[in-house]
Amino acid sequence: MLWLPLVAQGAEPALKVRFSNQEYAPYMAETLPFGGILTRVVTEVFRRGNVSVRYGWYPNNRAIQMARNGDVDGSLGWTPNEDRQKDLLFSEEVLPFRMVLFQRLGETYAWKTLEDLAPYRFGITAGNFYSDTFTRLQHSGVLKVDVTTDDVSNLRKLAAGRIDLFPMEGEAGQLTTRLQLPPSMAARIVPQAREYWSTPLCVVIWRGHPQAAELVRRFNRELRKMKDTGELELLINQTRHAIFAHIDKKR
Repeated sequence: MLWLPLVAQGAEPALKVRFSNQEYAPYMAETLPFGGILTRVVTEVFRRGNVSVRYGWYPNNRAIQMARNGDVDGSLGWTPNEDRQKDLLFSEEVLPFRMVLFQRLGETYAWKTLEDLAPYRFGITAGNFYSDTFTRLQHSGVLKVDVTTDDVSNLRKLAAGRIDLFPMEGEAGQLTTRLQLPPSMAARIVPQAREYWSTPLCVVIWRGHPQAAELVRRFNRELRKMKDTGELELLINQTRHAIFAHIDKKR
């Protein structure tokens, strides 16, 4: 009987959090198996740290604002920047996020830096961050942007010729185009071959949460363990396979 108190003292207390989530297939999507690749990874990493996560699904701009305001405990699928870090603690990188420019099939855009694309019209989605360079060029008026509330609307505008370029993560952009647009419209949209920016995808916790630092500590610890053992890569690959099998079965 003497070992029981020692076990109790060594165990971390169970924690529960409520996260905002968003639609960004295949990484996050309410209708996909496991809620998407990133959702499954975050759920499993937290589970290993004795933290259970409950998700609510919202438009992306509302999802990040809810986390920043403390309306939820945190969120996932966000990249760090100075403005967001005022309100949020960021985890270590969960997945890399590779941004490319989507364009219409058959068109050519020669560029070395984003400044070279000043003559063209960009679509962007409210609440998303497109790199420090992009933000600087947008605010200085070098890049002409048209703001819309969601990615699907931007892809539709791109296909219709109302914008020229739309920045989005490569795999997510291709899958969203395939799933959300009519085939005739989707056939007009292609990603450029090279990325213009790569950044981490992270979990965020509201700074005002009484256990914010503890939640980030547990998450980072278990994430590192899974990376070191190869379990993270295996989980990602298994989930990606299950998601695309699900998509193919429905089509």
